[in-house]
Amino acid sequence: MLKLSNPVFLLLGTIFAINCKPAQTRVSQGPSRLNTVTIGLSQEPDSLFAPFKEMMVSEEVMRIGTHTLTIFDEHWKLIPWAAKEIPTVKNGKLELYTENGQRKMRTTWEIRDEFFWADGKPLIADDFVLGYKIWKDPTQEVIDRTTIEKIEKMESRGPKTLVVTWKEPYAYYHNYRNHEALPAHIVGPLYKAAPERLKKSDFGLTPLLAGPFTITEWSPGEFITAKANPYAKKFLKPTLQEVVWRVIPQTNTLESNLVAGDIDAISPVGLDLDQALNFEKRFKHDFNFFYTPGLVWEHIDFNLDNPILKDKRVRQALAYGADRAGIAQLLFAGRQPVAHATEPEKSPYYNPHVRKYAYDEAKADALLTEAGWVRSDSKSIREKNGQPLKLILMSTSGNKSRERVEQLLQAEWHKIGVDVEIRNQPSKVFFSETVHKRKFRHMALYSWVKDPVQVSEMLWRCDNIPSPKNGFLGQNVPGFCNPKADAILRSASLELDDTKRAKIGQEFEALFAEELPSLPLYFRVEVSITKKGLKNWKPTGILQPVTTTAQAWSWDS
Repeated sequence: MLKLSNPVFLLLGTIFAINCKPAQTRVSQGPSRLNTVTIGLSQEPDSLFAPFKEMMVSEEVMRIGTHTLTIFDEHWKLIPWAAKEIPTVKNGKLELYTENGQRKMRTTWEIRDEFFWADGKPLIADDFVLGYKIWKDPTQEVIDRTTIEKIEKMESRGPKTLVVTWKEPYAYYHNYRNHEALPAHIVGPLYKAAPERLKKSDFGLTPLLAGPFTITEWSPGEFITAKANPYAKKFLKPTLQEVVWRVIPQTNTLESNLVAGDIDAISPVGLDLDQALNFEKRFKHDFNFFYTPGLVWEHIDFNLDNPILKDKRVRQALAYGADRAGIAQLLFAGRQPVAHATEPEKSPYYNPHVRKYAYDEAKADALLTEAGWVRSDSKSIREKNGQPLKLILMSTSGNKSRERVEQLLQAEWHKIGVDVEIRNQPSKVFFSETVHKRKFRHMALYSWVKDPVQVSEMLWRCDNIPSPKNGFLGQNVPGFCNPKADAILRSASLELDDTKRAKIGQEFEALFAEELPSLPLYFRVEVSITKKGLKNWKPTGILQPVTTTAQAWSWDS
């Protein structure tokens, strides 16, 4: 366990003591404005243009107007949303067939009549077809084409019928966000006129949406506003007239704004668990606190192109030298379980038998020595060929929880002879440049919000390593390239049987834990806070954000 005599822990103790002092004793009651919910964010979106966004905060803002074909229910089960039903063999909407000796698949989706873009035009099949054309266009800097590359063609057969022909059976054909619609009557002309300028068009600031709300204004660095969609019908018609997000990068300032009444809620993209627990001690009776276990995987990506970290022994030594269980207990009261691979226990792909890296300084020392990194005495920094073992750890600035984790890891790794420099950046720069374009030299600490359905091809396949050659396509940020992993991921995507696919996913977990392209830290509890009186705030703990039920938000009268 971690030793409280360490100077870093004394520093953290001081921080905790400061944070436990009441910021204010008077709490503002009621909504900041009637018929409005104002939400505090600690990060700002990278884009609100669906093909080009990457950050979870972008997902939260955009899904205020959700019009995806499916969504997840409270049990993480896929259910129809803009579609009337999910295609299956039983209902005749999913066809498996063979053409020229190749197994293929066809899915037919019928679109509901209740969905309208906020300018009054109905959501139609051609809107999904346009999205497909843009996603597959190699000239567009799209983040992820994992699903698109599986599709042979997509076509409309009438205004409300979408037909997707797949090159081969695809297990995730019905997943949330698989087929993204864009208003063809607006984006189509922009794309046709100047495809090279599409990403930077104003549509990415105020996208027209076809759900309960639509985005009307984005003042960078300050706020984003969504207004009720005047054409939303029946179950989509919202109670509120407006939702506003205020960008407040410093998490301590988020708290003070909530207490002062300037915001009505703190987004799940806001506070971490330790901060929320401290805040709850002071204001337990004044607000509603939501702690939602989920698929938020906090981890450290290793840059596998770096000569030091290319050696698996160094990566494994860093894992043995990090007291992750001690950190989880000290900062999060043990409420965030240590991650041993990429999947939590609730996942069908969880494998309890993977290699685990319990805190063990002796094993860490032995591995580093075996890798050629030696030290002259127990207090010195290791060297190899005259070069010291110095690594840079990067993350998002202003996130107090991550900064504390970094300090603890820095102290732990120093004990095994590794000198770690902490070099953080504003979240927008960190994600859009440093992570997405793999500009971190050694290590990057952040989280992925994982998918309940998919074995993550986009994160681990060789061809999903972002680079200038592929237009920075994919999210394989460590640069992990393993033929066995590629074969496992491909077989999982082909397997329509859930039970068989679960076993394949567990096989990948075992391989990941052995190769360790990233250091798993823990599965985060998703935290959000609202004022008393706000109803139907339902965090999910998964990629689908709390805003997907925003049409049901209301205030007690």
